[in-house]
Amino acid sequence: MRFFLPILCLPIFLYSYTLDELLELSHKNRVVESATHTLVSKELLYESAKSSYLPSIDIGANYQNAYKETAALAQNSLKYQASLKYTIYDGGKRGSLYNQLESSIDSSKSTVEATKNAISLDVARLYFEYFAYEADKEATTQELEQLRAELSRVEFFYEAGSVTRDEVVKIDSRLKNALVSLQEIELESQRITHTLEYYISKSVDSLEGNVTIKMPQEQDEVIRADIKALEYEATSILHEANVKKSANMPLVYIDDTLSHSDYYFDNKALDSGFLVENQNIAMLNLSWNIFDFGSRTKAYESKFQEYLSKKSTIEYEKNRADVEYRLAKKSFLIAQEKVKSTKALADAASLAYELIKFKYQNKTIDNVAYLLALSEKYDAQRDAQRAIYEQEIKKAELIYFSGKDIKEFL
Repeated sequence: MRFFLPILCLPIFLYSYTLDELLELSHKNRVVESATHTLVSKELLYESAKSSYLPSIDIGANYQNAYKETAALAQNSLKYQASLKYTIYDGGKRGSLYNQLESSIDSSKSTVEATKNAISLDVARLYFEYFAYEADKEATTQELEQLRAELSRVEFFYEAGSVTRDEVVKIDSRLKNALVSLQEIELESQRITHTLEYYISKSVDSLEGNVTIKMPQEQDEVIRADIKALEYEATSILHEANVKKSANMPLVYIDDTLSHSDYYFDNKALDSGFLVENQNIAMLNLSWNIFDFGSRTKAYESKFQEYLSKKSTIEYEKNRADVEYRLAKKSFLIAQEKVKSTKALADAASLAYELIKFKYQNKTIDNVAYLLALSEKYDAQRDAQRAIYEQEIKKAELIYFSGKDIKEFL
């Protein structure tokens, strides 16, 4: 029974995710869901607009009771009718409205895509940053093990009177500092896993996988989804302006009404039979507002100015996107060189440490030089590992700013 008690104390559920799983889950979070609902809303609005221009049929009935009955008006009458209406010409409003809604739908589709891409970049950054801290944790743990061993060795010599107290204190102080650093690294790792919970709406205990990002063969820049969304939005506003403008044109529509009436005369002598029971009335209607103090024209001009404003915003965002892409490309090239240089520094620091350790153990140098060499060795190891993960982050950024989907290059 005592054998099973420690097992029962372990966490029952540990949630560990790969980058691919994180991206898959993050693309289904509330932010993406909200953008998707907006898209569906606009698609339904478009279907509604198309249906509104199809012929419409209305049916109705009315009962009438007259106080004074005449030959033309029965005391009681019942009428049934059905009307068909269809717009023949509306000044081009129909086409402009369809174009506006189609552009609005395209804008929402691009917004959904842009939202997913932005989330992918954030999640990828957090994923590789987590493993950078894991590398820091591993190097710090190794440093702690070595410091503990060295502290035990120095304490032994101190008790034997071979070394002074200050040598013991220096190593003990370095050991305590390393323990504090390890706790800080652990805190940063937890911050990342907690942040990832916001994106996937699930508990994250740890991350797994040795994922790398492969660079696309062609690193050419394409229009990002968020820029496309702005362009479609601007086009939608332009078509909406044309909808306002079409109100200055004539409206032509037909109205065909079929009716049946039943007449109930209290005085049968008045029932002459000249009242029509079945009737069909077809009308062709034309309506044209020729003067409204410029209200419709100003409404059009207002929307057109909004379109011009959006166009200026798009040009600004395109320029900024181009700058971000060029900076991301440069940052990636620097990251590649940093991986090589930090690897060389780590190798050099390890060799230097081994030499200084040998001299220190043979009493030719003091522990100040030894501790400095030890610190430089593990700092170089941390930098070399961190540079590798920083390079992966720079890859993700370059892919994002080039307008491509990070998920396709895992």
